[in-house]
Amino acid sequence: MRILHSFYAKLSLIFLLLILVLGAGSLFFAFKSSAHLFDDVEQVIHREYASSISSEIQPLIQNEFSKEAIKETIHYMMILNPMVEIYIVDEKGIIRAFFTQTDETLVRNKISLEPLEVFIGTNGKEPVLGDDPRTTDLSKPFSAAYLTMGEKTGYVYVILRGQSFDQLLSMISSSYYLRSGIITFFIALITTIIAGFSLFFYQTKRLRRLSLAVKAFEEGHYDYRIHLKGSDEITDLGRAFNTMAESIQKGIQQLQIAEQERSDLITNISHDLRSPITSIRGNLETILLKGLKVSDSEAQNFLKVSIKSVSSLQKLIEGLFDLSKLESGQATVNKEDFMLAELIQDVTLKLTPLAQKAKITLKAVKPEEAFIVNADIGMIERVLSNILENAIAHTPPNGKIEINCTKTDTNVIIQIADTGTGIEDTDLPHLFERFYRADKSRSPKIPGTGLGLAIAKEIITLHNGKIKAESPLEGGALFTIVLPQ
Repeated sequence: MRILHSFYAKLSLIFLLLILVLGAGSLFFAFKSSAHLFDDVEQVIHREYASSISSEIQPLIQNEFSKEAIKETIHYMMILNPMVEIYIVDEKGIIRAFFTQTDETLVRNKISLEPLEVFIGTNGKEPVLGDDPRTTDLSKPFSAAYLTMGEKTGYVYVILRGQSFDQLLSMISSSYYLRSGIITFFIALITTIIAGFSLFFYQTKRLRRLSLAVKAFEEGHYDYRIHLKGSDEITDLGRAFNTMAESIQKGIQQLQIAEQERSDLITNISHDLRSPITSIRGNLETILLKGLKVSDSEAQNFLKVSIKSVSSLQKLIEGLFDLSKLESGQATVNKEDFMLAELIQDVTLKLTPLAQKAKITLKAVKPEEAFIVNADIGMIERVLSNILENAIAHTPPNGKIEINCTKTDTNVIIQIADTGTGIEDTDLPHLFERFYRADKSRSPKIPGTGLGLAIAKEIITLHNGKIKAESPLEGGALFTIVLPQ
């Protein structure tokens, strides 16, 4: 029963009803047309019939019209064609005499002469219907000819299909047409059902496939796609569905990635917050427990460790705040002209003590030609500091870090190379993600918040530049920054 409520069944039913209506209308107009055609043929074939009658009876009424004088001749001619009705009409259209198979009286004693004049004028070649004296409103095919009655001219008016003919035709046609109509109706019905349902079953097959695709998508099969051939609206709908499905699937994947990133972010923040907080709490609890027993040197040591933990905690919170502003587009870029080589030299001098403490050589290569850069000097300094601090943290003692800058016609290129442990291929795609660390244990021995490179990437992106990291074959890591000018 479900198929009866389907679009396919409804479409087929509409098609069936249309065919039946059109078929009934066609049959109706065909019957009407055949009747008119029969009238025209009847009139053309017998157009000379009235002339023949007029020729036969004209000598009998040359001086004066008399019904009795022509009765025998008319009777003879009606024997030859018993289906006609013959009328003698005067110049005013009044019926003077009539001869029929039945003795019924006339309903109309006067007829219109206009159709008779048209018929005689065209010699019966133009189809025209005349008044039927036996009815009030019917018109029938006829034959007509002039008839001289004394000094006046009348007409021989012959109805070619009299009432006898109509009664006989009605008996035959009612049975024949009814039988033919019923047979035609059932043939049309069966043919239409078979052809219509087959045609629409084929045409709606693609719609059913679309419906299955939507249901599959609704059930969670987001990778379900539909492949339709053709260039019509259904094919366009299928392509639109596939495009929509691709978009939704990507959206779901992005949501899943975002959810995973959110989970990782919470885990990483919890870990990075727990370490300094635990250290601070441990030191304070130790001081409270020992009370006056704590020596000045021990108290100083506990406080130094606590301050260091507070500084680490503050740096982490500030980094999160700065990254949030950069990612949300709230950070303002204040560009100005400055000498890039001087900024690199300043950052290098600032971080030299940290590098010396780690027994690492930090060197800024002076460019062959000094040049001016238009950018936010504070942000670029933050980028250089973050990358250099990251390099110092991952370069072993007696290592080397080198920074140099060059200029092309359209860009400024900054490269920072170190002789550290390098970067694994699996880590390269994630290196600029927040809280990402190659050291999965997140050991406190390697300093940093895990936000430095993410902040650097956002700043370079705000400057419409590019930043990338690679691990050369000879070892170490190489960071390249490209700033458009």
